[in-house]
Amino acid sequence: MFERFTDKARKAVSLALAKAKERGDDQICPVHMLYGLTATDGVAAQVLTVLGVDAAAVERELGRASGALGARDEAADGDAQALAAIGIDLDEIKRRIEESFGPGALERVPLTPNGPLNWTGRLPLNDQAKLSLALALKEARALHHHYIGTEHMLLGLLRVAERHPRGDFAAAALPDLGLDPATVRDRVLTEVTQILREQRPGR
Repeated sequence: MFERFTDKARKAVSLALAKAKERGDDQICPVHMLYGLTATDGVAAQVLTVLGVDAAAVERELGRASGALGARDEAADGDAQALAAIGIDLDEIKRRIEESFGPGALERVPLTPNGPLNWTGRLPLNDQAKLSLALALKEARALHHHYIGTEHMLLGLLRVAERHPRGDFAAAALPDLGLDPATVRDRVLTEVTQILREQRPGR
């Protein structure tokens, strides 16, 4: 799955991981992922900027959310089933990587925003953050795209908010940032359609 991510999508995840580590949070959560998207020059950042949300706004939200971000998701089992339903077994991915590169291979990748992408760093992605990446893949497939960009990652985060409406991300972070999932989704799809039209003149 990860090889399908564009450079901008990879950078967004790296920035999310770096921000969580910088803040001393013990897990990477959806709001960290949202920060990474706003701090990366991609379709997601363009859409969010139009809606009045930038990296500074998300960083303020991270400050307000301190203390709640390290909490483990209660819906872990349901999320694992959702990942499996779209053919993604994270344990199997980890097993294969360690089979090829040795035990603890994922933890040995350096965590740097501009260096090689480290999907785990020394911090675990929480269940909703993992699910957002899996749902980004699902969104890309639904749009018949052969890559996963920042736009798909943002759509994946919105799907997580829909699945967990009472979670910190959906119930607190998005409303505090003035983001309505349906509005954001419409803007993303409009932007993607416009980009495709510009790439295929006369069609």
